[in-house]
Amino acid sequence: MQRLIDGKFWAMKQIQKGNECAALSTWRQDNAAAPQNLVYGEGGFPGAEVLKALLAEQGNLCAYTLKLIDETSAHIEHLKPQRKCREEDDQREAANQVPRREDVHWNNLVACFPAPNPVAPPGYGAVKKDKWWPLSGANGFVSPLSADCEPRFQFEPNGSMKPADATDVAAVETIREIGLDDGRLQELRRRAFMEMGVHPKSERPLKSPTKVRQLIAAWLHRDGNNKFKEFCVPLRAVALIHLAKLEGRSNTGAA
Repeated sequence: MQRLIDGKFWAMKQIQKGNECAALSTWRQDNAAAPQNLVYGEGGFPGAEVLKALLAEQGNLCAYTLKLIDETSAHIEHLKPQRKCREEDDQREAANQVPRREDVHWNNLVACFPAPNPVAPPGYGAVKKDKWWPLSGANGFVSPLSADCEPRFQFEPNGSMKPADATDVAAVETIREIGLDDGRLQELRRRAFMEMGVHPKSERPLKSPTKVRQLIAAWLHRDGNNKFKEFCVPLRAVALIHLAKLEGRSNTGAA
């Protein structure tokens, strides 16, 4: 269980990457003799199958926003942008080096909100990130795959998301460039807190510490459909704060 410290919950949900999906492996094998086809979107790239596998891997949560997504509301996102991957490969080939083809590497692919080419782009998440890649490279971006991503961010009851350490430049830039503290996203989180009864101003606040503990435990896991609870990480954050108040504790312990 993550810790509640000074009234704040330190966490960002880490994605545990597994083996690449079978369809992607087959596509790679089928195009082995035609390396020019080993580019995202080319050579019959199995986009639908890859997206479905990514959704299953992530429990149907957007890699950046933790919104609940499915095949109709998500797209395949490149953590390192496609353009950057291809620019680097062009440089390698010019130097007679082997290209890395990161634009089709499983560990560079995640599922994100929204669906491709949205009519009304949300202005946060993958749409906001777009082609951003820090000048310092991977060290300047807190990836949802990073083992250390969890303690580098914090959620608060008003729905805001901030760096746990204000001097963590990568965390600051990640939040800004992906719009993770966008007011609209904050409001979606706050509504989730209200609906679950763990926000101070909920119409029907939970009053049973046992019930709150049960929810906190449940939100750590996938449901019967292999999905995580939407906004499960910030929900656990404010639930821990709510639990501390119910039990008359200072915000100093773990649930």
